[in-house]
Amino acid sequence: MNCVCFSHSYFQAFRGTVKPYGAFNANDDANALQKAMKGLGTDEDTIMKLLTARSNVQRQQIKAAYKTLFGKDLVDHLKSELGGKFESLIVGLMTAPIAYDAELLRHAIKGAGTDEKVLIEILASRTPDQVKEIIATYKNMYDHDLEHDVTGDTGGHFRRMLVILLQASRQQGVQEGTIESDAKALFAAGEQKFGTDEEQFITILGNRSAAHLQRVFAAYMKLSGFEIEESIQRETSGSLEKILLAVVKCARSVPAYFAECLYHSMKGAGTDDETLIRIMVTRSEVDMLDIRKEFRRMFATSLHAMIKGDTAGDYRKSLVVFYEEHLCNPAMSFYVTDMLLLTVHSLGTVKPYGAFNANDDANALQKAMKGLGTDEDTIMKLLTARSNVQRQQIKAAYKTLFGKDLVDHLKSELGGKFESLIVGLMTAPIAYDAELLRHAIKGAGTDEKVLIEILASRTPDQVKEIIATYKNSRTGCFHSAHLKFVFPLVFAAYMKLSGFEIEESIQRETSGSLEKILLAVGKKHTHTKTIFSPNDNLDFILSYSGTDDETLIRIMVTRSEVDMLDIRKEFRRMFATSLHAMIKGDTSGDYRKCLLLLCGGED
Repeated sequence: MNCVCFSHSYFQAFRGTVKPYGAFNANDDANALQKAMKGLGTDEDTIMKLLTARSNVQRQQIKAAYKTLFGKDLVDHLKSELGGKFESLIVGLMTAPIAYDAELLRHAIKGAGTDEKVLIEILASRTPDQVKEIIATYKNMYDHDLEHDVTGDTGGHFRRMLVILLQASRQQGVQEGTIESDAKALFAAGEQKFGTDEEQFITILGNRSAAHLQRVFAAYMKLSGFEIEESIQRETSGSLEKILLAVVKCARSVPAYFAECLYHSMKGAGTDDETLIRIMVTRSEVDMLDIRKEFRRMFATSLHAMIKGDTAGDYRKSLVVFYEEHLCNPAMSFYVTDMLLLTVHSLGTVKPYGAFNANDDANALQKAMKGLGTDEDTIMKLLTARSNVQRQQIKAAYKTLFGKDLVDHLKSELGGKFESLIVGLMTAPIAYDAELLRHAIKGAGTDEKVLIEILASRTPDQVKEIIATYKNSRTGCFHSAHLKFVFPLVFAAYMKLSGFEIEESIQRETSGSLEKILLAVGKKHTHTKTIFSPNDNLDFILSYSGTDDETLIRIMVTRSEVDMLDIRKEFRRMFATSLHAMIKGDTSGDYRKCLLLLCGGED
């Protein structure tokens, strides 16, 4: 049960209240937690404040560090020290999102009776990609087929709807030609006939996209004079009614659906703590900000006030802290670049691997380097198919399983440019930037190209984190003097005033290093992705005599999870050839294979 999966769809556009902690150090956090549970008594406050201020990805790294440092399973230790609802909440936080959904579904259908509320909530609200990953993780964790287990515990039209949702095969986008016919089919299946054709409701609501269904609902209202929810309530009942309503509500607004679920979990006498914990855990990094907004709009009170009034003790403190956005950590940690690629807006070519298992990957890498010879192909294909966050977990697992540092082992087995590329991939993004800057400014001479590229292309929050990491690495202090030429320029106003693009004026009025950094800043503020495909970067490093491998490696490593798709597009637009073709023509061997995997294919 070591599957730690982080689907891109689990972290949608940073609408959660829990964000990655900027100055994250897994070992420091593991030590703090061990200290909080050491001796007589438990410091619940430290446990609560620390874990609610870390992203789930970071909590998985703390778990691995705890095992390495103390030889204990952190979750088991937490269970032995905590109790009740507070324990359930903390254990939920310590579970990877997909694994948590799989666990919830398992508990909902095993034993006597079925918790239909959990089945409905998860399968109605998750995206098709998430459902596929839940199915794979469930199989991996329990060696059971989820659909088989669900159908064995349910029946009738309710079972049929669950099976359709488990197929995870909703149509994409809006099918303009079927909006009216879908609305008419729903009307004919219910309001317009004696009895109800439940199969029509199930087929349409279970297979169309949310965007398409929204248009169908509007057409249905115009045709029938009823909201679709009203017709479902009149035409169906029981479990089928509940799941159809949940699907409709999620198609309209997932945050509004969860706001309503939270309200009903606390309304009236007593609190449905299982639902409250489940939603707070699963949505804290996804859309809790939107849920809060919908909650206030729908119920004329705040979620914060309702939680405070319905809960108590450490449990309440955790929920309240969890609910609040961690303004002390506003930077979306560039270390967890996964959070960029783990979103629906990802423009990187490298995405998190769905059926990820750190131990399996660590074993595969160890096998690839065991004995005579090295299986470079396995190393390359495995590491380029994992996100950086996942690679950090593989490193921790490798240390735990084999007592060796994975990067050191890779260095001893590989060589040349291929080694440099793989080691770059194995380094956390902020740490990699900090290392690049250190190498650029230490010793004789300064590599101005690296300073310009990094400082002109990173966001202010990323630069702050790079500075903090640089200082924490104890290799020196990164001074603000290195940023002195980076300042905002009002390009539109300048063009209107002067009749020139700012780049033209910079080229006429400046020269040398100053010209380069000002042009880089200008390109960044015009269009971030173009800084990585102008003549002085990817085209230049791959043309003429020889290849600037350092720059090529640096850009492919740092942008593969961020905006490589855009860079490829800009490259073709600007140079009438593809980045893929140019890499193929200018490199060779395992180095070339690895670069092409990061590039993500031909355009």
